[in-house]
Amino acid sequence: MDLRAQGWRLIAAVAMQPETWAEFTPEHPIILNHGALEPAQWRHLNGPRGAKLRRWAIVLGVEDGEERARLLRKGYGEVLPPGAPLAELAERAMRLRDNALALRRFRRHGGLRLDLLDREAYVRGQPLGLHPREFAVLWRLMDTPEVPVEKLDLLRDVWRMAHVPETNSVAVHVSRLRAKLATVGLGEVIESTPGGGYCLVRAVAPD
Repeated sequence: MDLRAQGWRLIAAVAMQPETWAEFTPEHPIILNHGALEPAQWRHLNGPRGAKLRRWAIVLGVEDGEERARLLRKGYGEVLPPGAPLAELAERAMRLRDNALALRRFRRHGGLRLDLLDREAYVRGQPLGLHPREFAVLWRLMDTPEVPVEKLDLLRDVWRMAHVPETNSVAVHVSRLRAKLATVGLGEVIESTPGGGYCLVRAVAPD
C-alpha cells in the first residue's frame, strides 16, 4: 500500500511517540496500519487530543464492518478493509486532503448552529451575540462533541498559550457563554469535567 507508486511522497512517522503527537499539525493524509499501532498510540488517537489527527487519518486493514463504522463515527477520515486496491487508497487520500483543507463555514449541534463567517451562534435563527473568544471556545468544543476538552487544550487552541496562566479567563468566558446559551434553553449544553475542562453534550434545544 505504498502511495509513492501513485505519485505521492512518503514521510515516515514510525519514530513519533504519543506525547509528541499533541504538537503535530498534519497537512497531508496519515496512513495507519490498524494492526501495527501500540495500545498507547491508539489511546492517544481515540482521546480528545487525537481529534485533529483522526480527521487526517486513513486506517487500513480493518476487517470487521462494525469496527470500521465505529472508527468513522469516532472521526477518522477513512477506514478501509484488508485488500483495498492501491488506486482506491490514492483517491480516498486525495479526497480526504481536499475535505480537510476545505474551510467549513457552518457547524450544527442539535438546534445550535455556528456560522464561522459571522463568528456567531444561532438557535432558531436567533443570534446569541457572542464575543469572538466565546465563539472560538464553542467552535472548539464542537470540534469534538461529547468528548471532554481539557483546559490546556482550550488555552492552546483558543488563547494560543502553551501554559496555564494565573487568571481564570477560560472559566470566565465559559460562564458568559453558558449565560447566553441559557437564554435559548441551552444552559446545560456545556458540562464541566473533573479535570477542569469542558464538554459539549447532547442536551440541546430542538430546531
